Amino acid sequence: MKVHCLSQSAQSPCFLLEYKNVKILLDCALEISSILHFLPKNINYNNNNNNNNSNNNNTNDNNNSYSFKEKDKELNQFFKNINGTLYIDNGCSNIKYNCPQFEMIDDFSTIDMILISNYTNIYALPFITEYTNFQGKIYATEPTVQIGKLLLEELVQMDKQYSNSNINNNDNNNNNNNNNNLSDCWQNIEILEKLNVHNVGMENENLYRDSYRWRDLYKKIDIEKSFEKIQSIRFNESIKHYGFECIPSSSGYGLGSANWVIESKGFERVVYISDSSLSLSRYPTPFQLSPIDNPDLLILSKINHYPNNPPDQMLSELCSNIGSTLQQGGTVLIPSYSCGIILDLFEHLADYLNKVGLPYVPIYFVSSVSKAVLSYADIYSEWLNKSKQERAFMPETPFLHQDLMRKGQFQAYQHVHSNFQANDPCIIFTGHPSCRIGDITTLIKLYDNPKNSILLIEPDFDFKSTVLPFSKQISRIQFLPIDPRINFNEANLLISKLSPKHLIIPRIYKNYVKNKHSNGNFGMVTTILPLDTIKIQNHQKFESGFIDKELAQTIQTKTLDKSSLLKNNTTTTTSTTTTNNQQPIHVAEITGVLSMSDHELIISPPNISDSNKIIHIKEKFIWGTLSIENIIKAINSTKQFKNNGDSIEYFEINENYYLIKITSKNKTNNNNDDDNQVTNIHLSPHNVNIETSCETTRRLISDIVLLNCNGFYI
Repeated sequence: MKVHCLSQSAQSPCFLLEYKNVKILLDCALEISSILHFLPKNINYNNNNNNNNSNNNNTNDNNNSYSFKEKDKELNQFFKNINGTLYIDNGCSNIKYNCPQFEMIDDFSTIDMILISNYTNIYALPFITEYTNFQGKIYATEPTVQIGKLLLEELVQMDKQYSNSNINNNDNNNNNNNNNNLSDCWQNIEILEKLNVHNVGMENENLYRDSYRWRDLYKKIDIEKSFEKIQSIRFNESIKHYGFECIPSSSGYGLGSANWVIESKGFERVVYISDSSLSLSRYPTPFQLSPIDNPDLLILSKINHYPNNPPDQMLSELCSNIGSTLQQGGTVLIPSYSCGIILDLFEHLADYLNKVGLPYVPIYFVSSVSKAVLSYADIYSEWLNKSKQERAFMPETPFLHQDLMRKGQFQAYQHVHSNFQANDPCIIFTGHPSCRIGDITTLIKLYDNPKNSILLIEPDFDFKSTVLPFSKQISRIQFLPIDPRINFNEANLLISKLSPKHLIIPRIYKNYVKNKHSNGNFGMVTTILPLDTIKIQNHQKFESGFIDKELAQTIQTKTLDKSSLLKNNTTTTTSTTTTNNQQPIHVAEITGVLSMSDHELIISPPNISDSNKIIHIKEKFIWGTLSIENIIKAINSTKQFKNNGDSIEYFEINENYYLIKITSKNKTNNNNDDDNQVTNIHLSPHNVNIETSCETTRRLISDIVLLNCNGFYI
């Protein structure tokens, strides 16, 4: 078994599992944080390589920390220095996206299936289905498919707006031809090498080292074609594929989010956990523990990004900051994804506003997929927790946003230009949480006022890198990451209950996650880095297979002698018949050719050429335990030892372990005991060791042992 890590980080999982000639891709997440390297749209920066209005003689260390040498001045065409950090200029490039290391896969046609855990880990799927020769199966839960499609379409629309804004800006500056020539030139290897040389020794010297492989986003038609190939499944539904059984169970993170069990019946069991939440107060179906217990291999990824910031505490601080801003007459902007923790916040904030006497404050949800997401949230009641399911049966909508809409407290808009007129003070949720694309960039510019607040709640984006381009903003910006995923303590508690034999975790979790079981034992832990390949020892001794129908019809069985089985000491084995109530054992000889088809082993009749190659050897297959008593009696009654006058001695070393010493006199020199031949037999219920220099004696004793074993000849 092998596990390949195609992920760029622990927060963008993508693993390739190879087992028994089957290749399974576990998730395909984009490293979405690469968006932060680009400057936001709708914001102009001067060309002196910093965001201040000072002249070129400014000696501020922060602003000059990335000033390029004369020989590298061409880098100024592509990069901007914002308070000491380099960003890709929004006028010279479209957004580029950091995909998993698909280069590790030589041929995508060899991938048998893709298992998707949730809609946050599906963003790279169109790159696989539409830009490679992948022909396998794709499985995900229905909410993951429907909501994932909406989120990908929203991202494509935001990306297109960003690209169009660059074209418009170029036209306004009458530099369209010049900028078109510069477009994407920053990814030139020579340019990046100059940048890397310049950045040596600096804090972010490796920032753009692999950026040459970043790529343009797919198109909407690619999403349509890609999602048509996904097969929707339900929690605990079994998928039998190539001798495997794949079963999703609820991870408790979002609508339809799942952990996966991959097992071959009776053999090894692999569990993949990503984006899981143990909270019982959130809206999704709670985390399911029993379907994933006792795995042989557990792959754990995407744990809480900010474990020192408990979600409940962050939620309390969020409400407090919102309340203080609203009471001062300000508006609150919350950049967020269009599905996820946002569904928890709508109801919680409405309840909070009522408690603090601000029920008149409206909540706006601005997204091109806002209405569709809210509709799916109500439709998928079976994927919600018990209390919301009960509301759906009353009949009421599971979520309260429909009630809030009727009261006028909550409104959904497709974008800021669709007759959007906010009544200040208010709360506005919109995308994108990176603050690089989407309507949030327009609203940040519109609500640049000290009485307003921008609250960043999504944990996927580094706070410093996100806000540096907005250093001139006078509105208050605060980072309050709300991450409901399991933290390190919860991960260790979960692992202790699951008791995996082998645990694979990203290297950054090494000092925090242990494989300690509830009984006090420790399992194996292996850490993995991007581009790593881990080989895992396979403890499986047997393989299941099938017999061809034609060959099966020729089988003639015979029944093993029951009395011969009973006289041996075989009561501890399950392969033999030891009581009158048990059925007799039937055995048969099969001559065939073993082959593999569609990842399944098949024994089929040999053809003429195969028959000529088959060597017929009668071999006895034995099982069970040895009867020491019967073997000793057989040795004592052997005529050859009696006729030769051999001396036989027995030594009981300990319980169920004997040493049998047979001394044969040398017939040519009867007076010399030193020339006598000595045979030592070490005998236990499960092992026989014969020490002798006489091949005849060895064969004789071997036959005695085999005659007193359970077995059959073929």
